[in-house]
Amino acid sequence: RSFRYSYPDVDEPALVIDLGARSTNLVFVEGDRFFTRNLLVGGAAVTNAIAKEFGIPFAEAERQKCSQGFVALGGAVEDHPDEGVNAMSKVMRNSMTRLHSEVMRTITFYRSQQGGSAPKRVFLAGGGSAAGYIAEFFTEKLKLPVEVFNGMRGVQADRGVNAEAGQVDAPAMGELVGLALHGMGSCPCEIELVPDALASSRDAARRAP
Repeated sequence: RSFRYSYPDVDEPALVIDLGARSTNLVFVEGDRFFTRNLLVGGAAVTNAIAKEFGIPFAEAERQKCSQGFVALGGAVEDHPDEGVNAMSKVMRNSMTRLHSEVMRTITFYRSQQGGSAPKRVFLAGGGSAAGYIAEFFTEKLKLPVEVFNGMRGVQADRGVNAEAGQVDAPAMGELVGLALHGMGSCPCEIELVPDALASSRDAARRAP
């Protein structure tokens, strides 16, 4: 809902990669159809890899990842002058490479089993999209234009809202905006996850004396 509302100008097949703490959601949007898959790889897996590599507690690994971490770039690029930060960036790249493999498998499944088209644009959403050079990493791997999703793109914020803070959190606002659109009845698309058979049985149960 949020993507369709915020990006009405996107008419080519798109893929939204929502990078969460415990999992990553892939949402393929193509015309009036969509396809989703949940991958059990998220920011916590990256933090665990850092903690294991350096032998430090999870909380300390998370602090270092958020304050200094970035995804190492491929090819002939200059290493970071700090050896610790440089090593952490390579650990993060290895974790993202595993996620990329899952993304590619899902794209293949979507095209072969669901009759979908290959995505032409990619949007990164969720808290994990704030990692340094992650957009560049996926651009390199997917060979597609990649940008950070702005959940607030079509939303007018109240004057009392800190606009700068809102833009920082915008990639993680998709769910909230989608729920708000549903509540306001302004959805460009409706999603019903309850099967018809279950809805009918619930309705029958309510009517039973």
